[in-house]
Amino acid sequence: MNNKTSGILIGAIVLISAILMVAAAASAANTYYYVSVTGNDTIGTGTTDNPWRTIQYAVDNTTVSAGDTIIVRDGTYNENVNVDKRLTIKSENGSANCFVNASASTDHVFDVTVDWVNISGFTVTNATGITPDQPSGIFLYGVDHCNISDNNVSDNYLGIKLSLSNNNSISNNAVSNNTRGIYLYASSTNNLTNNTANSNTHGIYLWGGLG
Repeated sequence: MNNKTSGILIGAIVLISAILMVAAAASAANTYYYVSVTGNDTIGTGTTDNPWRTIQYAVDNTTVSAGDTIIVRDGTYNENVNVDKRLTIKSENGSANCFVNASASTDHVFDVTVDWVNISGFTVTNATGITPDQPSGIFLYGVDHCNISDNNVSDNYLGIKLSLSNNNSISNNAVSNNTRGIYLYASSTNNLTNNTANSNTHGIYLWGGLG
């Protein structure tokens, strides 16, 4: 076998190995976990038959990895959720059936601090406290490539706020009865599509620049 043929075969083997590794990684990712108002954070396993009780516990659980999906069943969840993993968090049956109320009104309901997070299908409310942090229904800080969609974000100090965050998608959300409905601070190249802003002091509010 000449050197040229040998090089082609080695290259093909390396390419096939890389494809198999990517496929294995893809199959390992995107596991579905479940949260329910009838679940249990102590004895639950996050499965469809034995769900966890709180969204925050699901996010923090060590079995939940980047790329996984958390399905939240119908009901009302009183919590403030810190999202520091690349996850999809979505309701099972849409915002009319799934409510996340801030348990601490001076904190954000969803606080997203990592790229590539998807949050969809919730009614998000009760971040009403007036503090220097300006609590938001959904807050994105220093993140890129997140997708916030199909949420009803109402009765918060701020509805959806992006701070120092770029290349995100904000779509099909209804924001109402907030001081500022959708607030972009020093953020650019974000895509806002088909959102409805009603009865806010400011519907869409832009502030600051990137220098």
